[in-house]
Parts: sequence; C-alpha cells; structure tokens
Amino acid sequence: MKRTNLLRQRQQSTVFVALLLFNLLLILIQLWLFVSVLENLIAGDSQMAVPGALTSLVILCVNIWMLRGILYIDKGS
Repeated sequence: MKRTNLLRQRQQSTVFVALLLFNLLLILIQLWLFVSVLENLIAGDSQMAVPGALTSLVILCVNIWMLRGILYIDKGS
C-alpha cells in the first residue's frame, strides 16, 4: 500500500511539472502575441487587435482548465 502511494505521488508530480511547463509555453505565446499586437497598434494597424484578444481568451480558458485539473488531482490525493 505504501509503495502504491509513493508511485501515485511520483506520477502526480510528473503531471504537475508537465502542466507547469505547458503553462510556461502558453505564457511565452501570450507575451509574443501581446508584443506583436502592440507593435501593430503603434504602426497604426489595428487589424490584429481582435484576433489577439480572441487568442488570449482561448489561452485563458486553457489555463483555467489546467487549474481545475490540478485542483482535482490535489483533491483526489
């Protein structure tokens, strides 16, 4: 029984680290998107504002989904 708990904790730790790395990737994409939209706005082109906002909302939804998954994993142990 103790061994299975140890294996489960290791697996949860691995999943948590993978989600953190994926979150880091999403943050970098968000930052790149913000900079590119800001550069376009400074240049006088506002076409990228709406797609940038929609993409930001999608990234926010993915982050909320991952947070719910982490809370579910934490609640289950």
